[in-house]
Amino acid sequence: MQQIHKGPRSEFAIVSLTLGLMCFINLAGIEKALAAVVFGILALKRIAAPQSNERGEGLAAAGIVLGIISAVFIGIFLFALIKNPALIEQILKRPLPQ
Repeated sequence: MQQIHKGPRSEFAIVSLTLGLMCFINLAGIEKALAAVVFGILALKRIAAPQSNERGEGLAAAGIVLGIISAVFIGIFLFALIKNPALIEQILKRPLPQ
Protein backbone atom coordinates (compact mmCIF):
# COMPACT_ATOMS: atom_id res chain seq x y z
CA MET A 1 0.00 0.00 0.00
CA GLN A 2 1.38 3.34 -1.03
CA GLN A 3 1.31 6.26 1.38
CA ILE A 4 0.44 9.66 0.02
CA HIS A 5 2.34 12.50 1.66
CA LYS A 6 -0.04 15.22 2.68
CA GLY A 7 1.22 18.71 3.30
CA PRO A 8 0.53 20.79 6.35
CA ARG A 9 -2.86 22.27 7.04
CA SER A 10 -3.28 25.86 5.95
CA GLU A 11 -3.06 28.28 8.85
CA PHE A 12 -5.61 30.53 7.17
CA ALA A 13 -8.05 27.60 6.95
CA ILE A 14 -7.65 26.90 10.66
CA VAL A 15 -8.14 30.59 11.51
CA SER A 16 -11.22 30.73 9.27
CA LEU A 17 -12.86 27.77 10.99
CA THR A 18 -11.95 29.05 14.45
CA LEU A 19 -13.41 32.50 13.75
CA GLY A 20 -16.49 30.92 12.18
CA LEU A 21 -17.12 28.94 15.35
CA MET A 22 -16.42 31.94 17.57
CA CYS A 23 -19.14 33.93 15.77
CA PHE A 24 -21.77 31.83 17.47
CA ILE A 25 -20.29 32.28 20.94
CA ASN A 26 -20.63 36.07 20.78
CA LEU A 27 -23.76 37.03 18.83
CA ALA A 28 -22.45 40.54 18.18
CA GLY A 29 -19.46 39.10 16.38
CA ILE A 30 -20.05 40.44 12.88
CA GLU A 31 -16.37 41.37 12.65
CA LYS A 32 -15.43 37.76 13.37
CA ALA A 33 -17.91 36.54 10.76
CA LEU A 34 -16.44 38.77 8.07
CA ALA A 35 -12.89 37.82 9.06
CA ALA A 36 -13.83 34.11 8.85
CA VAL A 37 -15.06 34.61 5.28
CA VAL A 38 -11.97 36.59 4.26
CA PHE A 39 -9.52 34.10 5.80
CA GLY A 40 -11.46 31.21 4.24
CA ILE A 41 -11.22 32.72 0.77
CA LEU A 42 -7.52 33.47 1.24
CA ALA A 43 -6.94 29.91 2.42
CA LEU A 44 -8.71 28.43 -0.62
CA LYS A 45 -6.62 30.61 -2.93
CA ARG A 46 -3.37 29.57 -1.22
CA ILE A 47 -4.34 25.88 -1.24
CA ALA A 48 -5.28 26.01 -4.94
CA ALA A 49 -1.96 27.60 -5.93
CA PRO A 50 0.09 25.24 -8.15
CA GLN A 51 3.20 25.34 -5.95
CA SER A 52 1.24 24.81 -2.71
CA ASN A 53 1.28 21.53 -0.82
CA GLU A 54 -1.09 22.79 1.88
CA ARG A 55 -4.42 21.16 2.61
CA GLY A 56 -7.52 22.20 4.52
CA GLU A 57 -10.13 22.95 1.88
CA GLY A 58 -12.85 21.58 4.15
CA LEU A 59 -11.79 23.72 7.08
CA ALA A 60 -11.73 26.84 4.91
CA ALA A 61 -15.14 26.04 3.39
CA ALA A 62 -16.64 25.41 6.84
CA GLY A 63 -15.26 28.73 8.09
CA ILE A 64 -16.74 30.55 5.10
CA VAL A 65 -20.16 28.92 5.56
CA LEU A 66 -20.25 29.58 9.31
CA GLY A 67 -19.16 33.18 8.77
CA ILE A 68 -21.86 33.79 6.16
CA ILE A 69 -24.57 32.17 8.30
CA SER A 70 -23.54 34.24 11.30
CA ALA A 71 -23.36 37.50 9.30
CA VAL A 72 -26.83 36.90 7.84
CA PHE A 73 -28.25 36.04 11.26
CA ILE A 74 -26.74 39.17 12.84
CA GLY A 75 -27.96 41.30 9.92
CA ILE A 76 -31.53 40.04 10.31
CA PHE A 77 -31.37 40.61 14.08
CA LEU A 78 -30.09 44.18 13.68
CA PHE A 79 -32.71 44.91 11.01
CA ALA A 80 -35.44 43.67 13.36
CA LEU A 81 -34.11 45.89 16.16
CA ILE A 82 -34.06 48.95 13.89
CA LYS A 83 -37.57 48.33 12.60
CA ASN A 84 -39.06 47.53 16.01
CA PRO A 85 -37.56 49.52 18.92
CA ALA A 86 -40.07 47.91 21.30
CA LEU A 87 -38.13 44.70 20.79
CA ILE A 88 -35.18 46.29 22.61
CA GLU A 89 -37.44 47.00 25.59
CA GLN A 90 -38.59 43.39 25.61
CA ILE A 91 -35.00 42.17 25.50
CA LEU A 92 -33.87 44.55 28.26
CA LYS A 93 -37.11 44.10 30.26
CA ARG A 94 -37.30 47.82 30.92
CA PRO A 95 -38.52 50.89 29.01
CA LEU A 96 -36.13 52.91 26.92
CA PRO A 97 -35.22 56.37 28.23
CA GLN A 98 -36.99 59.26 26.50
